[in-house]
Amino acid sequence: MQAKTGTIKRLAAIAGDGHAEPLDLTHEFLAENHVVGFDNLAERAHSFIALRSKLMKHVRETGQRVFAVTSVQPGNGKTHVGVNLAAVLSRIAPTKLIELDLRRPTIGTRLGVGQTSIGIDDFLDGNARWQDSVEHIHGFDLTVHRVRQPRADAGALLGSLRTRHLFEAIRELPDAPICIIDTPPVFIDDDFMLVAPGLDGVLMVVEEGRTTRRALRDTIDALKPTPVLGTVLNKSISSAATRIDYGYYHYADAPPRGWRQRARAVWNRIRP
Repeated sequence: MQAKTGTIKRLAAIAGDGHAEPLDLTHEFLAENHVVGFDNLAERAHSFIALRSKLMKHVRETGQRVFAVTSVQPGNGKTHVGVNLAAVLSRIAPTKLIELDLRRPTIGTRLGVGQTSIGIDDFLDGNARWQDSVEHIHGFDLTVHRVRQPRADAGALLGSLRTRHLFEAIRELPDAPICIIDTPPVFIDDDFMLVAPGLDGVLMVVEEGRTTRRALRDTIDALKPTPVLGTVLNKSISSAATRIDYGYYHYADAPPRGWRQRARAVWNRIRP
């Protein structure tokens, strides 16, 4: 109990403030890495803005703020969706983007953070302070905690008390940030299941032509009781015409209007 309280107090006290100079990301660099959420004029950001509206409605109605973006298998575009969702959120609310895909980290590359600076993996293994793992994005209310290098000991780190207490500490931060967590795909070892108890909900990214209906069903069943707030259909992630469509947003009390039609549209575009 003492370790838990100490972790929460330390994290709450720093409120996510780090020592490093904010990252000043150029339009060209972001475009090269398919990060469109910082540009309010980008046509390809509109889908993420619509997704933000859905998520913010859920935040207002429930007070929940800690959400994972994950997928059934690697390569479905979960990190693409997570980074861009965090970017559009940071234009209207304090936001944290936290990378917990310790085996295959890519957020640092997408945002131009090299392996020389401290990462959240260094914090999780006890070799760094939380505030030393933070990167601020210049001009936006976004702090990023990315993984410095791939970790073979991902299971041990994600299953540690330090990780468990981290979720509670985040909820105590005074600026009440919305946290978008880039997690491992659900069926990669048991990494996702180790962090699932700390989540308020999950956004599931599926890839058209690759994710099967059965795999999606099995994944949603495996996540229970962690709620799946919605499904995002990601299309042509490797092409210049990248965009996302929305699946179903199902809530325990009152599903939003038209959710059945959206669910059917997505379902019909996923392979049997």
